Amino acid sequence: MSESVTPFHVRYMLTRRQRVGELLPWLPALAASIGFGIGGVYLSGAVSLWFLLLFLLPIIFYRGLFVLLFDLASRSRQPVELTVDETALWVLFDATRLKLSLDGIIQVFRSDDGWTVLHHDGSSVLIPFDTLTDTQLDYLKSFARRAAEERKASDPHN
Repeated sequence: MSESVTPFHVRYMLTRRQRVGELLPWLPALAASIGFGIGGVYLSGAVSLWFLLLFLLPIIFYRGLFVLLFDLASRSRQPVELTVDETALWVLFDATRLKLSLDGIIQVFRSDDGWTVLHHDGSSVLIPFDTLTDTQLDYLKSFARRAAEERKASDPHN
């Protein structure tokens, strides 16, 4: 097990610029929606105005994307609560509570806006630089180091 750290709880705000990364998984849907919209405009002008109803399909199918776009446009800051105990990292934002096991942390690295914690399930958490103490950061990094050592030990080409 890694070094002992008292469980900690921090609160911070993410700016709109820091949250833009949430759009990355939606890029294919965004590109498809733009192309679909252009096609709908062309068909409504060339054939019938009824083709404007096609604009409803991306909104229905990708409502999560449009909710995110509206949220990014309407809120400049998002409050986040981060709690770390002996086994899990809990992230609370809006009404969403996300639990990530500490053993699943595969990387903790410095990015432009803060520390990014990557989890093996594909989740990532952005933590601004001034939020964590060095001890808390080292605690999170110890799980990533252990995961790297386990991957290295299991690599047959080593």
